[in-house]
Amino acid sequence: MKKNQIGPAVEKAGLYVVGVISFLTALFLSLVSLLHTTVVAKVNEGEGVQSIVYHIKERVESVYYLNDNLIVNLLVLAFLLVACFALIKRLKIRISTRMLGLLMFLWTFILGVVWVLSSQSAPTEDSGTVTSASWAFAENNYSCLRDIRYFHNYAFQLGYVLFNEWIIRFIQFFKHMDNLMPLEVLNAVFLGVINLFLVKIADKLFGDRRVTILAAILLALSTAPIISCSFVYGIYPGMMFAVIALYCEICFLKENDLKKGILYAVPAALCITLAVMVKSNYMIWLVAMLLIAAAKMIGRKKFIRDGIFIVVTAVMALNVQSLVIRHYEKKAGVEINGTIPYTAWLAMGINESEDAPGWYNYGYTLGTIEQANYDEKLAAERISEILHERIDYLVKHPQYTNDFFYYKNVSQWNDTSYQSVWNNQVRGQYKEKNAFAAWVCGDGEATVKKLMDYFAQLIFFGFCIGCLAMIRSKDFMLTPLPVVFLGGFFYHMIGEGKSQYVLPYFIAMCAFAAYGIVQLGDWVGKRVSPAYYRLYWLIGTGKPQPAAAAAETAAAETEAVET
Repeated sequence: MKKNQIGPAVEKAGLYVVGVISFLTALFLSLVSLLHTTVVAKVNEGEGVQSIVYHIKERVESVYYLNDNLIVNLLVLAFLLVACFALIKRLKIRISTRMLGLLMFLWTFILGVVWVLSSQSAPTEDSGTVTSASWAFAENNYSCLRDIRYFHNYAFQLGYVLFNEWIIRFIQFFKHMDNLMPLEVLNAVFLGVINLFLVKIADKLFGDRRVTILAAILLALSTAPIISCSFVYGIYPGMMFAVIALYCEICFLKENDLKKGILYAVPAALCITLAVMVKSNYMIWLVAMLLIAAAKMIGRKKFIRDGIFIVVTAVMALNVQSLVIRHYEKKAGVEINGTIPYTAWLAMGINESEDAPGWYNYGYTLGTIEQANYDEKLAAERISEILHERIDYLVKHPQYTNDFFYYKNVSQWNDTSYQSVWNNQVRGQYKEKNAFAAWVCGDGEATVKKLMDYFAQLIFFGFCIGCLAMIRSKDFMLTPLPVVFLGGFFYHMIGEGKSQYVLPYFIAMCAFAAYGIVQLGDWVGKRVSPAYYRLYWLIGTGKPQPAAAAAETAAAETEAVET
């Protein structure tokens, strides 16, 4: 192979690998979502069911599986697709992408704030411990680092503590805080920025006005993220920085001018570093960004510029948490040690749990470090033994392994509420919920979750079709969102399971699903027979001629005020 052929070959191979694996993974999620639904709920004493058909435990966080009506789901999916086709054809939004993103931000922010004020949810458990520490640190009280072991065991939480400390110090410079509600309101801001930049990513990647508009509509209709604004745990601020970083990297990799490229590379590196600091799970996004940059570096042969970006970004992001730990050690005058090894979460992720396969299990994290008398090296050795024993067992029992990972994946991705409602049911309260929030978390729970289920089925199917369209496009730069999705899917398949942890990937899937739905609409439009042309036009997807569709899109873009 000639040297000038290596780059395109790498991009082509990367496109096919990502496309095929993403398609198969999304196809699995799509089929499962049509057949089953996972429910995460608080099951009180006396409400549990033990039978051959159902196995519902009496727990605060009980995971159980329900069969769906396949025929009804298929009919609803078909209806939603036709509605999207009609919307694409009929809806004319002649505004710039920037204005569309701004409207997305305002819509998300307003709904998020309304929900936060309606729910009045207060942080508890880990979120309560972390936010309380941030508040104490903002008042220069570091006693919890000396008096309790929580941040010694879970040192990675200190990044989010520091982020909240900055926010609380800023707020209290102007006004004393009575509670942590401002952090929940800020979640609405973070989610608004996330949606804004996902719209910008869709516009940058696909260059199709219809995809951009549909992506905005799908993100606007996504309910679970809005309801999750009341859960303060680093998911949204971390994702905000990660999405901004991904957008800046895409712009950097599409930009040939050196000076303009640097203007994108710097915020990309800084933002993904902040994302990892706030929430270590965004290492997945970091790895995805580095892989995309490495493949593109070979493809476009900008080895020095892209190589520097890759190295600097990796060094910054991989060292930020240790810098945070050193910062707090200096502030508190205490050495933070006896931290649970990261491999403990892998051991947890491939073992059984009382909740669901691979979900939280005290024994593999806190239990192991306690048994090792807080000796990190000894704990790591014990975790290594557990991993080897478990992997050996999984290899020797393929049917069990298949069932284990099937139920683990389904328990996370097929809970299409992503614990958004559950979090508002089990957390503390500043005061009573208003009538709307009480309905969502009470009598209306089943209705809300069913609507979320239908919406998720549309997103999974659209994403699946988008992967096929991406392969056909032969454009490597369409892969960023699928690469992030694959990273999240496989990490949470082997790491700690919890449906709220996959919510960021579902949000990102919405933007890519819009691409799949538009491509499917074009494909159907080209193949509709003349006998049904008038009916097809009436539902809004007529004029299957590509030239006509392209002309309409070009006209809409010309009228838009782009900046």
